Amino acid sequence: MAGCPLTLTPSETVVKFGDPVSINCSTSARYVEGMGWKAPVGGTGFERPPVVTWRVEKLEEWTSSPSCYATLVDGSQCAVSPVITVYKTPNIVSIYPLNQSQMMEEQVHIVPYNKDTRTQYWLWCDIINVAPVQHLTVRWYKNNKTIQTESFNDTTTKTLVNESSILRIDISREEKATEFRCEAELDFGPHGLKLPATSQTHRVSAHYAPEINTSCTVDISPL
Repeated sequence: MAGCPLTLTPSETVVKFGDPVSINCSTSARYVEGMGWKAPVGGTGFERPPVVTWRVEKLEEWTSSPSCYATLVDGSQCAVSPVITVYKTPNIVSIYPLNQSQMMEEQVHIVPYNKDTRTQYWLWCDIINVAPVQHLTVRWYKNNKTIQTESFNDTTTKTLVNESSILRIDISREEKATEFRCEAELDFGPHGLKLPATSQTHRVSAHYAPEINTSCTVDISPL
């Protein structure tokens, strides 16, 4: 008898915190005497094959780790465990200038004119109460074009966290009013869920003083 003759359906699942979840454990092996689920919530007793179901009406554990076990006719046991990812989208995604005294939404900034002048600002994006952070991607948009992407490498934290992202921007004279926003997306891979949450739009305007021509020409005519 090679391996554990149990099949989980599904073997991997992504569940929103507080939602219901169920996973079937089945076998077609004749040498399985009985089977069941061991779990803090949703565990079962010892049942006869071929199928036993782990079911939770409201999953409120961030690190749920149920396991399906089988007792074989020779008295030995084996077990398999599903991969369960519990997520929550952010309560809020907000954007604001890093220095409130220098930059407010719709504020006008007067700087000396120079064709190469660029005004520099810093924008801050707050992402409140999101999980799991390892699946979080933050994207910054300038006039609906992606200009910066940031991901997080914390693979150990499964519970709610607050995260932030900073964007440095340079506004030229030619750009005038420019719109920025940030998007926090939970991305569970190419075949999984993609759950974006977007901030409000922040508009930045940089107004420049007019160019002053200091040169002059004097026309001297003979008397």
